[in-house]
Amino acid sequence: MWTYLIIFSCIAILIAIFVRRLLLLSGKKTRKEEKALLEESAEIEPIPVPENLTRDDEAEVENLCKKGEDLMNAGNEDEAIKMFVQALAINSLHIETQHKLALLYMQKQMFSAASALFKQLSGLTNDPVHFSHLGLALYQQNAYEEARDAYQKAISLDPSRPQRYASLSQVYKSLEQFQNAIISLNKAIELDNQNLDFLFLMVELQAAAGNTEEAISSLRRLLQIDPENEDAKILLKNLLKSVSN
Repeated sequence: MWTYLIIFSCIAILIAIFVRRLLLLSGKKTRKEEKALLEESAEIEPIPVPENLTRDDEAEVENLCKKGEDLMNAGNEDEAIKMFVQALAINSLHIETQHKLALLYMQKQMFSAASALFKQLSGLTNDPVHFSHLGLALYQQNAYEEARDAYQKAISLDPSRPQRYASLSQVYKSLEQFQNAIISLNKAIELDNQNLDFLFLMVELQAAAGNTEEAISSLRRLLQIDPENEDAKILLKNLLKSVSN
């Protein structure tokens, strides 16, 4: 009985650690993710413009898109949306405008509108960036099976980004498919083996799956990278106590 109580307390401590880390890092994480999204947008291949567009139309679309981007960067999100919508009214297939508008919807937590745009974009471009963002928008709406499919498609098109495997792992976790979550997260760790967030998530998954020895191994690996991590030390002490009882 004491063993189960100790394991339960370890999981409770781990959840508390994750909540605290998310609260402390939420601002930085948001800015980091926004930067990553913008960097990825540079990789997107343009779609040919519709034949009925004139050069003046094309110039106006580019002008509206640039205005929208400037307004978005200045924090004037509502006006930025208007600019992007006006641009798409002229050329509904303008990929850059669709992409920036979808990112803005994500930023404003308008996940349904964002997922609709990213779904359209992924169909137009077959770009892993769009499938990845679609997965995130769907995940935020608790549409876990659809999010899983979107992340799997993004990974099949570009298997080089560790964060996509970690995101897929979170989806599997939400589906309570812990072994699939562990498999996916292992791939993320292979690609980025110094990432403490990945390792903490692995400990959580292994503890939830009842793999105490594996959780201990992950904590020891984490402490090799960050020997002064007090959260990891506390968890390791409690998990070792659960094994010895």
